[in-house]
Amino acid sequence: MKDQIIRKIQGLLFPALLIILWQGVSYFGWVNPYLLPSPGDIMGTLAELLFTGEIFIHIKSSLFRLGVGMAITIVLAVPLGLFIGLFSGAQRFITPTLAFLQQIPSIAWIPVFILWLGIGEGSKIALMVYAAFFPVFINTLFGIQSVDQRLKEVAQAFSLGYRTRITHIYLPSAAPHFFVGIRLGFSNCWRALVAAEIIASSKGLGYLLMEGRNLAQAELIFVSIFIIGSLGALIDYAIKYLEQRALPWNNA
Repeated sequence: MKDQIIRKIQGLLFPALLIILWQGVSYFGWVNPYLLPSPGDIMGTLAELLFTGEIFIHIKSSLFRLGVGMAITIVLAVPLGLFIGLFSGAQRFITPTLAFLQQIPSIAWIPVFILWLGIGEGSKIALMVYAAFFPVFINTLFGIQSVDQRLKEVAQAFSLGYRTRITHIYLPSAAPHFFVGIRLGFSNCWRALVAAEIIASSKGLGYLLMEGRNLAQAELIFVSIFIIGSLGALIDYAIKYLEQRALPWNNA
């Protein structure tokens, strides 16, 4: 416990020093405040948004889209990774197509999704699902394929049914890889969401970021960046904590 606290403090030292240096540079007027506002001005803008409650509207909108996008991703990617991992013959038919799609950046699909689904929620969700799909799918597939051969032999020796093998051998063994995929998927989904909101949205953190640019308010831009980074890190920490609670044997 003490070591964890020390590591957290050490992790905060560099950003704290960076902020102090930033504030000092701004205080002495060595940078243009229009281009790089001081941390104090940024915190003042953040406090104003918190007081009016406007920031919570944008956070709520972005988190809702993120949840929907990741839920759809998990429903699509996990069963497909499980199916291909268990039935190696299917891999020869599906993997080449997925390998081709994986090389296309998610942002390249924005015009296509807008053309097909319009500028509403559908195109944003589709972009997030595409961005998050491959990390979840690939890690699920790798987790199934990396199950210890000795466990498979034990299951065969005890004549375990196929469902029992999946629930008691394959899924527990693949669970660590699954959580890695979920963490990467959430990260990709979060970045894709911000990109989608920047291009076409009336609310959300990406929209708030562009609003700061349109209004030439650098403080609002940096507030948006700070919240995006903080929420992303918080989500990643929450998933990591959930993994530690769900898979205690993996932390031994």
